Amino acid sequence: MSAPPARLELALAPTPILKLDRLSRRLGVEVHVKRDDLTGLLESGNKVRKLEFLVGEALQQGADTLITCGPPGSNGCRAVAAVAARLGLRAVLAIRGERPAAYDGNLLLGRLLGADTRYYPDLGPERGPERGPELTVERGEGIMEALAAEVRAGGGRPYVIPESGAGELGALGYVECAVELSEQIHHGAPRFDTIVITAGSGGSHAGLLMGKQLAGLPGEIVSVPVTAPAERVRQAIVRTVGAAIQRFGFAIEVPKAIHLLDGYQGAGPAAATDEELGVIVALARDEGLLLDPIYTGKGFRGLVETLARDPKALGQRVCFIHTGGLFGLFPFRDRLRGLLDPPAQ
Repeated sequence: MSAPPARLELALAPTPILKLDRLSRRLGVEVHVKRDDLTGLLESGNKVRKLEFLVGEALQQGADTLITCGPPGSNGCRAVAAVAARLGLRAVLAIRGERPAAYDGNLLLGRLLGADTRYYPDLGPERGPERGPELTVERGEGIMEALAAEVRAGGGRPYVIPESGAGELGALGYVECAVELSEQIHHGAPRFDTIVITAGSGGSHAGLLMGKQLAGLPGEIVSVPVTAPAERVRQAIVRTVGAAIQRFGFAIEVPKAIHLLDGYQGAGPAAATDEELGVIVALARDEGLLLDPIYTGKGFRGLVETLARDPKALGQRVCFIHTGGLFGLFPFRDRLRGLLDPPAQ
């Protein structure tokens, strides 16, 4: 059992909470957004909250190189590259996929930020049922350890960051978010019946559940899995909370029930349906708020469709935590153009 590492102050916090007036009137439910997409500039989104603890530990260990893994559009890889550039560290990114003909979105930003980018075409769950997500994670970890050995052989001091900042240490970022939200409510922000967040690895959901107990945050915590099956996300959340209790000695319990809105998983790390793109366009035009097609667009679609079916499903006042991903819009320019400028009939 040990104390958490010193937290770096990277995020611009507290992030604001805004009510979506037109959407709220249409659904008959108060829908608010906590703008965690505004945690920084290039470091924006939920990843920077996780990196406050992960990179804090890296610096405590004397690291000079940050290593992580993700798909070409990874928000986590871009955030690691941005934090490394800000702190004067080296970043090495293991990208799941082929080297593209042209850089775009988060991958372009990672290269602009100076990240050493390596490509692994065979590293990805989308390449066949025999290569499931567990094997992909295992192979990704093996590749990052090989990169760490390469850095050490060259005289460097590497620190490996799990893909998407997953795990109990990264989850502390959303313990802090829960504490922050609880303080905002104490100082006059709305008291929410339900807090909804998009789930990839489940780490942010796990952090909110821990913070709910530690800070007395009111409301139910619900997430929308967008990459993995719901049961796998539940198991990951339970493991993460249990690991945090064991490692940091938190006087909390592993929740007996993990609440998810299921059915919004994508077909791969670069897939979005026309329905999800339509939700993004509608929200941009109605509220001036941008989502991304891979994560927050799917998560917000899950929230809106749930409330459209049953306005009472999540209570009268709901908060969606916007975890960023703006730069993921740009690789979808051609499909979005078809929605924005439909051909004449």
